[in-house]
Amino acid sequence: MESSDILLKIPAFRGMDKDFLNDLVTLLEEETYPAGATVIREGAIGDSLYIIAGGSVNIYKSVREKEDMLINTLKRNQYFGEIALIDNLPRSASVITGEDSVFLRLRKTSLDVLLKQDPEMERIFYKNFLSDTIRRYREITSDITFFKSDLQEKSITLDEINKDLSSAKKLQDFFINTNILDYHSFPIPGMKQSYIYHPTQEIGGDFINLSPISEYEFGSVITDVMGHGITAALAGGAFKSAFALLLEEYGRKPSELLVQLNNHFLNNLSLLFASCQYAYINLKDKEMKMARAGHYFPMYYDLSEKQLIDIKSAGPALGIHKNAAFEQVNMKFNAGDKLLFFTDGIIEQRNHDRVMYSENRLRKILLKNIAGQNPDILKEIERDLDDFTLDGKREDDISLLLMEFS
Repeated sequence: MESSDILLKIPAFRGMDKDFLNDLVTLLEEETYPAGATVIREGAIGDSLYIIAGGSVNIYKSVREKEDMLINTLKRNQYFGEIALIDNLPRSASVITGEDSVFLRLRKTSLDVLLKQDPEMERIFYKNFLSDTIRRYREITSDITFFKSDLQEKSITLDEINKDLSSAKKLQDFFINTNILDYHSFPIPGMKQSYIYHPTQEIGGDFINLSPISEYEFGSVITDVMGHGITAALAGGAFKSAFALLLEEYGRKPSELLVQLNNHFLNNLSLLFASCQYAYINLKDKEMKMARAGHYFPMYYDLSEKQLIDIKSAGPALGIHKNAAFEQVNMKFNAGDKLLFFTDGIIEQRNHDRVMYSENRLRKILLKNIAGQNPDILKEIERDLDDFTLDGKREDDISLLLMEFS
């Protein structure tokens, strides 16, 4: 496809005459980037439009501390960064090459010079941009209007459903294996387990589970489904069912288990996504295998090092990318080591000054209680969270799962 034909596919350049487009083509600069290179960084000032002449890019949006979410993939003859041609505001997302890629780059400064030489083309350019912006605005407001109307029509039905889901204790027992998660009810030789599960409403989108695979093998999982309340809870129920069905076949293969769960989300819960952390624990061989899907990295205390060590693995949230891959980490553990899973509800909880509890504070209180040989670490963490918030109000579902090896 000729460069001028590609330019015509960009709304800002529609209706421009051939001579102007030919002059515009001469301004395009060819640039080559290796796979994994950052073309645009979120928050940086943009100054160029990029047309993909070869290769592909992935677009990522920051959604939480240390975490990026894949929101789109663009390929040959597609473009990005066009808004930089009319403003110098910080970019709203990062663009990273998915493979070795070639781009045709149009700089704002070069375009401005050309436009000033042809007032008619300048008028068409800004008119196009305004029309496209209005079109996008109308689409958004139309979607909002339809969504609001749809919600009103279904509100009575939802109220009835919420009444049916009012028993938090029964739902908690449904979503999580409370008996197995409680060490006093289900003692496991070689491991002590404890948990906190506090949905913000009667029910929530968090899901935690510790499931036996054999006498000495267990699958440990924590999941945070997007949103709160009934929608997230029903999605959590669908996740629980899929997890139970897949555990026997894939429980010893964390990366493959997450691939299957990702497919389940894409096929059955296409409008939702979830973060997840899964660990296969073999208490006989003192072996652990872990994989994550867009979730906070777990906190792992190594007794021999007497400190928390990072266990990092790559993988997007469930339900976003069709061919997602999830990195698996294999490791050995020893007596005295501890593993903490948690959802972002505790990290992002804010106090009256709108200051977040933070991952750093959680790490400090965890280390403090390990050093003090506290027999109930999670209870002390919960007490510290209550002291932090003062009024005890929770903004999000809060779940923690602690495994202590002996």
